[in-house]
Amino acid sequence: TPQTVGEMAVTVTVAIPDQVTSLTTSVPDRARVTRTSGFSQSGETTYEWDGQTAQPTVSYRVDPNRLADQEGPLSEDGQYLFADTEEWALVRIPHTGISGRYTGTSPVTLQRETTIDGPGAAGDRMAFLGPVDVQTRRAHGQRFRLVIPSAADLKASPAELFASLSDASDRLRVGDRDSEVTMIAAPTGAVDWTVLGLQVGGADFWVQDSEGLGKPTNVWLHEYVHTRQDYEAATGSRWFTEGSATYYAAVLSLQQDRVDFDAFRRFLRQGERRPQSSSTLSKPDSWQNFAEYRKGALVAGELDRQIRRTTDREASLNTVFRELNTDTEPIGATRFRSAVRSAAGRDTADTATRYTTTSAGPSMWDGTAHETAFGQSPARFSYRFADTAPLRVRGPSRNTSLSGSTLALVAGETLHVNLTVENVGGTVGDYELAFRVNETETTRTGRLRAGERTAESVTYTFSDPGEYTVGVGNEQFTVTVTPAEQSETDDA
Repeated sequence: TPQTVGEMAVTVTVAIPDQVTSLTTSVPDRARVTRTSGFSQSGETTYEWDGQTAQPTVSYRVDPNRLADQEGPLSEDGQYLFADTEEWALVRIPHTGISGRYTGTSPVTLQRETTIDGPGAAGDRMAFLGPVDVQTRRAHGQRFRLVIPSAADLKASPAELFASLSDASDRLRVGDRDSEVTMIAAPTGAVDWTVLGLQVGGADFWVQDSEGLGKPTNVWLHEYVHTRQDYEAATGSRWFTEGSATYYAAVLSLQQDRVDFDAFRRFLRQGERRPQSSSTLSKPDSWQNFAEYRKGALVAGELDRQIRRTTDREASLNTVFRELNTDTEPIGATRFRSAVRSAAGRDTADTATRYTTTSAGPSMWDGTAHETAFGQSPARFSYRFADTAPLRVRGPSRNTSLSGSTLALVAGETLHVNLTVENVGGTVGDYELAFRVNETETTRTGRLRAGERTAESVTYTFSDPGEYTVGVGNEQFTVTVTPAEQSETDDA
């Protein structure tokens, strides 16, 4: 509502399948409901569906401003995490709860989609309202969306940002590669932001437009690393969330030649200093001077170095990170130790336990030690279509090769995609080949030595007509599926 600063209008429309028998929606606290259709109020913030309206709606207004006294090395003296101005707004998308009952054995899933009435761009959890330029880049199974508001003065060029994030996407082989990442350049000047950047939900984040890429703190990389963290941290491992994001932002900047080793070393040496060095990472109550960031980054880096050295670079902190991302239960200090032991053995696990469950801490390593552990280029993988019959379709009436960016199939046919995976890096490593059909994703994994290649084949049977977006490796194409009976009529 540009005419009213400090207010945002929201309309929620629910498309309800026939098998749903009852449904309740809840609006945020302090929301002012202005209109409903097919919903009637059943509680202070809840509204009940009338059971008849096919697409009921509830409209409300809410204050989009969010204040915080957030603290940390990436904090500033401002107040705002999200803000509304006369010209634009950077907002967190309000959460509207949905619950209900349905009949039958086929499950009903909830799909959310956000559109903006006017100029702007929306991700999954945050949105920018106002004139924007949206640029995109695909890399390593991810689509990066960079939202550049007209009010922003972006310090780093879009090309540099995409290059840095694409490289990070490749180097961080830790699982949890979201199909789409939304990055918003937050305008500075009109708003006193409380942090340099903020990540919310699975894969949305904003960073102040004045932040570049040439510092070990690299906020763009820091927030991106958070999008790759798919574990739930219990008290004993909470430090790893900020410690790993801080470390990876610095080491990725070093590997991308955006900072030199001296700057990298000075940055991590902050973890040696008191009072943060006397904190125990597994005990948040003991943290001083942002120990989870500063000492946490140094400990994460030292464990990365020791894992690489112990395993002759066949494993790294990525290996630990990737294992933690597979856990469905909250991870604590004991689980962290077991992941380190799985990657590099008992001695390295003992070191991890000492540095995380006591006040002991490492000293920053020198250039010689760094070259010994990190010297060779890490494993890096290329994914490309196979030279022969990369795309084939098999079904009751045909078995043939296909080509093109749009493929035509008939319901019931199976698509076979054949690829070549090659390790173009300098050491052995594990690859993750993501295969997506719309929102459904499967992953093929394997291990290759430097220069080694292998063939991978993925298949998918399209049971229902429709248009599907298929992504595999760095390739993406569209599949259009027609009903089997329609195809037979057309052939006749």
